[in-house]
Amino acid sequence: MSEDNNFETYSLIWLDASVNSKDSIETQAIFRSFINHLQIFEKLDQCEQYIQSVSLDDRIVFVVSGSFGQQIISKIHSLQQIFSIYIYCENQEFHHRWSQQYNKVKSVCNQLYELISRIQYDHCERRQNKSDEPLSMSIFDQNNDYEQSTTGLDGRFLQTQLLIACLVKMKTTPRDKNEFLLQCREIYKDNPKQLKIIDEFEQDYADEYSLWWYSRETFIYRLLNKALRIQNIDFLFLFRFFIRDIEQQLYENQYLLPIRVYRGQLMSSDELNILKKSQNKLISINSFLSTSCNRQIALFFLGSSPYNDTYERVLFEIDADPSKDGVKPFADLSKFSYFPEGEFLMTLGSVFYLKNIYLGENHIWHIEMDLYGNIDYDLHNTFHHLQNQYSLNSRGLLEFGNLLIDMAYFDHAEKYFIRLLKQLSPQHKNIYKCYHGLAKVSCEKGNYDLSLVYLFKSLEILQNRNSNDFRIGYLYNSIGEAQQKKGDIKQALQSYEKALTIFQQQSNRNEQTLAWCYNNLGAIYEDKKEYDKARDYLNKALNIKLKYLPPKHPCLGNTYNNLGNIHYYFHEYDQALEMYQLSYEILSKSLTPGHPSIARILMNIGIVYETKQDFNEAKINYEKASLIRTKILSLTHPDRISTQNDLIRLSLKL
Repeated sequence: MSEDNNFETYSLIWLDASVNSKDSIETQAIFRSFINHLQIFEKLDQCEQYIQSVSLDDRIVFVVSGSFGQQIISKIHSLQQIFSIYIYCENQEFHHRWSQQYNKVKSVCNQLYELISRIQYDHCERRQNKSDEPLSMSIFDQNNDYEQSTTGLDGRFLQTQLLIACLVKMKTTPRDKNEFLLQCREIYKDNPKQLKIIDEFEQDYADEYSLWWYSRETFIYRLLNKALRIQNIDFLFLFRFFIRDIEQQLYENQYLLPIRVYRGQLMSSDELNILKKSQNKLISINSFLSTSCNRQIALFFLGSSPYNDTYERVLFEIDADPSKDGVKPFADLSKFSYFPEGEFLMTLGSVFYLKNIYLGENHIWHIEMDLYGNIDYDLHNTFHHLQNQYSLNSRGLLEFGNLLIDMAYFDHAEKYFIRLLKQLSPQHKNIYKCYHGLAKVSCEKGNYDLSLVYLFKSLEILQNRNSNDFRIGYLYNSIGEAQQKKGDIKQALQSYEKALTIFQQQSNRNEQTLAWCYNNLGAIYEDKKEYDKARDYLNKALNIKLKYLPPKHPCLGNTYNNLGNIHYYFHEYDQALEMYQLSYEILSKSLTPGHPSIARILMNIGIVYETKQDFNEAKINYEKASLIRTKILSLTHPDRISTQNDLIRLSLKL
């Protein structure tokens, strides 16, 4: 069995004791021509284990022999990732009788050509109606609080918008396109049909043909849709030239009149339930959204889709008015599409207001939405502030890496900083920033010694250029943070004081850099148990941040967290909990749900509840924090270890 690397949504799994016969091997090549990712199994237990490991958002076309089918279908039929089943057998009548109870079984075939034809026909029909392709959505509740924000969707909303903004503005080079083609050829190395199309793309592609290529059912459409859905950072980086070209074509061909469009969609019950709870909220679709201006066509395709216990049939009814401020572009693809069919394409990251959801005829759910313009005022300001903070208009790898750090993609950030370091000459003005970026990544990953190595390297470069450069203050702040996490409190305090001195001596000083220093000094005096002094510094930081930062900026959330710590040490537990929950509310709207800062807040909330003898509530928050830290931190990271120890200690009290 080959290593699993499925870059498309669909895969074909074939379970048969004779799957490696000569006829079957020839059939495998045919299957790959329309479903590239193929996994074959001769043993039932290995096959079942693999199916269970596949993401719920992926789609499996399952081919099984009659004898194995009787044993395995009852076990896997209800799984969300199982989309359709085909039985290949000798006794067609017998296997047809017992399999009738399973509505995902599409066909029982006793001839190989019949099996191939049926699977190919069904797959082509699916590609045409697109209703079974999973949608990646982020939800933003404009009236969110601590108790309501446990889904973690809000932060993903903002960070996804920032990622899209960064990708479409980044510069591309011929090397980038070559890397993209090289990766595509590796993925489709056993697929002559797609390799031929890749060659065609290399020879003929131009930016004005991006919509034509997107609408054509090829490797481009399949790879991009999944990369957007799962946020495959490396692939999105390579795809950025194509994403930008599509966006540009949509802007240039913006449809000018209000219109209602439709989208048929199969959704899991869990996905539908989330939307049922999201009326009067904003929904961001994290991909390009294909719709039709013809309601009957959308219903026709939806009617041909299977209704079963796993999927619900949904019809999106979207009102789009291009005259609204801030509306993202959408266009009629009739003159661009490979298949002209009245399709309207809405751009990546379009935002919708969910007005209503109800169950209609033929057990089809109707979801009424408006294409939305400018989002929540506070979030809009936070978006633009962070966009400037990351310098996303600079269009470079440096800004991309810094954004990835705040999205908690630490390995990816490290990769792109190293890539940039190799590209730049030793004298380049941004070399020190590369080392600073690598230092921040190392610090987040718990490697504080390596972080300090990078930081002092960056400091040396900057001091050699200009010993009076105010940006040296940034480095001393970061040095202090690494030293503090390492436990070197005295050295950290000295570093913070150096940073503060540098920023105070600026003739045109930036109040926000002073707030950064005050926040760090507050945190260090907290470690020194000098809580009155800590509170003074933190209040200074808070007053500046409230003046200059939008209300949902993550830096505000961090200061509220630190103030919560001070209240806790003064045994003011209700006030501490209030600060932590305020911090959580801000961070959950501005950071991805798996960010370490959110885990830290959850741990602090848990500590308060444990102190107040509410052990069940403490356990809930510890476990949420543990899920985040287990996912993003190494086994040896101090925060991950301390969380496990806290859970063990708490279990003895329950």
